[in-house]
Amino acid sequence: MLKTVFKTSTALAALLLAVSVADAKPIKWARSGDALTLDPHAQNEGPTSNILHQMYEPLVQRAIDGSLRPTLSTAWKITADPAVWEFKLRPGVKFHGGEAFGADDVVFSINRAMQPNSGMRGLLTSIDTVTAVDDTTVHIKTKGPNPLLPAYLTNIQIMDKDWTEKNGAATVQDFKEKKDNHAVRNANGTGAYTLVSREQDVKTVLNKNDAYWGTKEFKHGITEITYLTIKSDATRVAALLSGEVDLVQDMPVQDIERLEKSPGMKVNLGPENRSIFLGMNVNPAPIATSDAKDKNPFSDKRVRKAMNVVIDREAIKRAVMRGQSIPSGTIAPPFVNGYTKALDELP
Repeated sequence: MLKTVFKTSTALAALLLAVSVADAKPIKWARSGDALTLDPHAQNEGPTSNILHQMYEPLVQRAIDGSLRPTLSTAWKITADPAVWEFKLRPGVKFHGGEAFGADDVVFSINRAMQPNSGMRGLLTSIDTVTAVDDTTVHIKTKGPNPLLPAYLTNIQIMDKDWTEKNGAATVQDFKEKKDNHAVRNANGTGAYTLVSREQDVKTVLNKNDAYWGTKEFKHGITEITYLTIKSDATRVAALLSGEVDLVQDMPVQDIERLEKSPGMKVNLGPENRSIFLGMNVNPAPIATSDAKDKNPFSDKRVRKAMNVVIDREAIKRAVMRGQSIPSGTIAPPFVNGYTKALDELP
């Protein structure tokens, strides 16, 4: 379940991208974990993407209802060649530094996201080439028809080619080896907010981008975002109750009922596109840490079926998740395309 708690005096949308309030004001947003990096292509990880989406933008993006909506691309289609997608780019867009956005930036960014160190490259394995047809048109050729390509681009943020190269960040950060580059702590996107300051695992401050192309379309009334990392559950809840922060995104389940009864608090609850499951190593080779030395018991389908039967999903919902989970028989939630009730039957 997605849990968001905030003071009722501030109205907030899911990712702070389409916020509309009567009186523009700053907010303080707290989570238990920080973005791992500000390099847009280094890590494919939730909190990292949440922060990056405030400063950078992809060609297409998910709307609140899950549909794809135009962002830096205003239209996209498959060409006469079924392996080639055409993207028409939004004119007049500027990066935070004032640089004009164009096709070269898209070609550069997608190729950068396909580099070996990129955490996003797994989304782009079907891509063969990216070509600028003109300054407002890009063709992406895939290794065979790929009707899902636009969906894979929703987290591929577009960087300014000249800015990135000038600052020595053309190569994606090697996060695993703890390497550094200018893009790790600096940002120059086209998004609704600009980076003011960045202190890893402590605080990130963003200011409203008054030159944002989408200001008329998306009435973002928040003038400043202060993103705070507060690892302790108790401290994070106390900060919300005291008014030190306005929004807590990952509320401990044991505190939800208390906060629902607290004056001036609003709790948003809803299912999320995430399943927590027990994954088993099914390789027949013995597991080093297992008592079974002749084979891996989990390679036997009957053992896996038995595990599936003995897991008490209702007990987990009641005792561990305090009612904030939905027992499931499949990894796909009901609002995902391809879901069928038959697959969701519990053993």
